[in-house]
Amino acid sequence: MNFLPSCQEVQTELTEYAEGALPSSRRFGIWLHLMLCHVCAGFLRGLKALRGLAKALLTPPVVAPEAAARALASVQEAIRKGRP
Repeated sequence: MNFLPSCQEVQTELTEYAEGALPSSRRFGIWLHLMLCHVCAGFLRGLKALRGLAKALLTPPVVAPEAAARALASVQEAIRKGRP
């Protein structure tokens, strides 16, 4: 591996780069490559957008305590009456 990694090397390590899991010398080489290569920089932007979307989709909705209590009471009532 050279100091300035190839597109294939960058794309292989892009997730680790985005998570800060690479040694600083390797991060610098990838950072430099990303400054020079618009294609790989686009991959990084896409990766970051995908991570943000996944995080938003996996975050549970905020439910007011009153609404949660009503839903729980409704389920308990259905169970008590033997309805699914």
